[in-house]
Amino acid sequence: MYRSDNCCYHHGWSWSAKCPTGHTGVRKGETQLTTEVLLSRDHSADIQEELDSVEAELELVELQIAELLERKTELTSRKNVLLSKLEDACESASAPSSSSKSSKAASVMSYEEMQQYECTDFAWSQDLTQQLTESFNLSKFRPVQLKAINLTMAGKDLFIVMPTGRGKSLCYQLPAICSDGFTLVVTPLVSLMEDQTMYLKSIGLSAVMLNASSTKEHSKAVMAGMIDKKAPFKMLYVTPEKIAKSKMFMSRLEKANDAGLLSRIAVDEVHCCSQWGHDFRPDYKRLGILKRQFPKVPLIGLTATATSSILKDCGEILCVQNPVTLKVSFHRSNLYYEVRVKISDSALMNDITSLIKNRYKDQSGIIYVLSQKDADSVSAELQQRDIIAYPYHANMNPDDKSRIHRKWTSGKIQVVVATVAFGMGIDKADVRFVIHHTISKSIENYYQESGRAGRDDLPADCIAYFGFADIFRISTMVVMENVGHKKLMEMVSYCQSVDRCRSSVMAVHFDEVWDDIGCNNMCDVCRNAEDFLTLDITKHAKQLVQILELAASKDEKLTPLKLVEAWMGKGPTKHRKLMETTTLSRLQAEDVIIQLLLQEYFREEFSFTPYTTHSYLKLGRKAPLLKSPTHTLSMKMRATHDGHSLDVSPSNKEDIDGVTNSIAASRQKQKAHKDLSRLAERDKCTHMYAAGEGTNIMAQNIVEVEVQINVPKRKSSSPQRERKKGHANRSTVPTVSSSPSRTSVISETAAEELCDLRKYYSKQLRRINYISHEYLGQPAESGALACIREPFRSLRLPRSRTITQTARSLWTRVSSRRKLLHR
Repeated sequence: MYRSDNCCYHHGWSWSAKCPTGHTGVRKGETQLTTEVLLSRDHSADIQEELDSVEAELELVELQIAELLERKTELTSRKNVLLSKLEDACESASAPSSSSKSSKAASVMSYEEMQQYECTDFAWSQDLTQQLTESFNLSKFRPVQLKAINLTMAGKDLFIVMPTGRGKSLCYQLPAICSDGFTLVVTPLVSLMEDQTMYLKSIGLSAVMLNASSTKEHSKAVMAGMIDKKAPFKMLYVTPEKIAKSKMFMSRLEKANDAGLLSRIAVDEVHCCSQWGHDFRPDYKRLGILKRQFPKVPLIGLTATATSSILKDCGEILCVQNPVTLKVSFHRSNLYYEVRVKISDSALMNDITSLIKNRYKDQSGIIYVLSQKDADSVSAELQQRDIIAYPYHANMNPDDKSRIHRKWTSGKIQVVVATVAFGMGIDKADVRFVIHHTISKSIENYYQESGRAGRDDLPADCIAYFGFADIFRISTMVVMENVGHKKLMEMVSYCQSVDRCRSSVMAVHFDEVWDDIGCNNMCDVCRNAEDFLTLDITKHAKQLVQILELAASKDEKLTPLKLVEAWMGKGPTKHRKLMETTTLSRLQAEDVIIQLLLQEYFREEFSFTPYTTHSYLKLGRKAPLLKSPTHTLSMKMRATHDGHSLDVSPSNKEDIDGVTNSIAASRQKQKAHKDLSRLAERDKCTHMYAAGEGTNIMAQNIVEVEVQINVPKRKSSSPQRERKKGHANRSTVPTVSSSPSRTSVISETAAEELCDLRKYYSKQLRRINYISHEYLGQPAESGALACIREPFRSLRLPRSRTITQTARSLWTRVSSRRKLLHR
């Protein structure tokens, strides 16, 4: 057949397809078009790749800009606070005769006017001094107390921010007994009421309280006393729920005001009004009715933990116009603050027990726990360790709570294990320690609760135990609160800090200027100032991001605990090959994850079920930054952690791998030693059976008695998994007798199982022998079977078998393995 390139060329085809005559070729025009399309596609792919790169870089830049703007906002806010403090200091330093006035609104009291209330020449001053000495047995006022008392006696509305144990209560108690009528005191907790009324009655002052547990007779007597001009009591303590829900009470309050018997209103723990406060109580928001109904009655709000923004919010809620605000520094020089790492529950209880029995022997204290269940279990554990400790929580009988409170106050109970229901307003002076079994939900909560210690101005300790799992346990509890998670992260940051003074962290939170010198080594950070290292954790962060990305690609969620286990190589086998594990210790790994969570490289995601709330870790908004090769991340870590000393030379402190080399080598050495010991034991057991010793031991001790024993099945290693792998993976060991006169070859798994069985039966037979001798010594029992009947009833054997059946089964299994290996 005629065929040539000319034919294809004549028809306009090239040599790759078929021309109309049947020859293979491609049209020349199509060849050029295909080449152009391919070039165009390659060019488009290059452009798309470059576009993706630019978009990724833009995303990183935007994250960096957002981070810088956030930091700018924080610094600007801090700058404004410092400028305000500086302005106040300048005004305080100016002479009273200075003609310069504050630039604030005219309604705000000037410095000169404030100074007038420091004087003792008011009409009520002599009475105040007399009652201070006679009723409260005090010789002088503490800072701000006199000014606050004169202001409220003059009918001014004011807020007082004063640390716990610095005499907030005196600011309304002393004016109450120096005024006509009674003072209405609103408190959030029954324990606070009981504590205050017990104290006032002990010094001879009349005070009553109304709450949900009050009897009808008591409530009726109090209601009648509210409109009695003879004033049977000077202070009436009520809960906010009483005001919000009792129309009868509000009616009597109006009548008392009309009769001129309502002298003032005191709102204790006023921060509970604000939803931004750490103890927000919805019924506190309804207290604005008091000032609206009784605008001429002075109001005094008291708290130990409130920032400027919270006080502003409280003023609006309580309908107080331009209140005078008095602040005292949060710092208490007699309290020592310490954070300890919670390694395990048993180690925690041992540590707490040691502290109470040694350092705090015969001294009163409080242990704060997170839940009612924890209060019951921890107190029970301490009682078993000969410590007089009792629980206190909201679910207890009111009479039991009052009894425990009284006994603890009188010193008959050493330790109260309590939830937050036991805290605000507790006025026991000689509390030497406050221990937090679990961290608090916020810094405000922690400051409030730890403030129960050292009210007598003598040294006291505040110790918080910090655990990784506790963070996420609490986060699921505060997830429904507006700022609950944010406040929890602030508390976690406080506990994680190893280079900042504890008081310095609190000062920033409470808008105060602080110098670390003022701490005077009264915190664990200042006492161990050099006990930390700055370490580069960029590589570790990337490993964790890889694990979370892998989980996301498989549509899986990881809880924080599962993330730690996966990172340490303890996750599912199918995932281990795809991820890089860490050589850090578990506590160090947990610290790295916490740091990434605090810096928003990770975030929490919550899932709700009908019974609980689950917390999962996801990639945070800063996670993309780790994809940049120039982005680095570091953290400060304790030099000693989990019993391991981080051996890092000064020239290599930035390399965290050098920190863990010694630890990893030690672990590998221990593992190798265990493996050698196990192999030696197995070989010993194998040779013993090969020589027939195992048979002789069992044959000499087995007594053929048909006794049925119903006990749970004992776990033992099974050869099923080995059979699936095939015979090629089985290695042989020296011969073992299938009977006293024959030999066979068995697998390593069988040898190990025989070794375990030998130990097990030897132990049980020794036990039978020992108990049998005890029964033989008792004349009430006779005969050999009677002697061993009771031991055999408690004998633990596999399944429900007789002794004879079990012994026969052992050799049957050995024989079957021998046959399997010979096939």
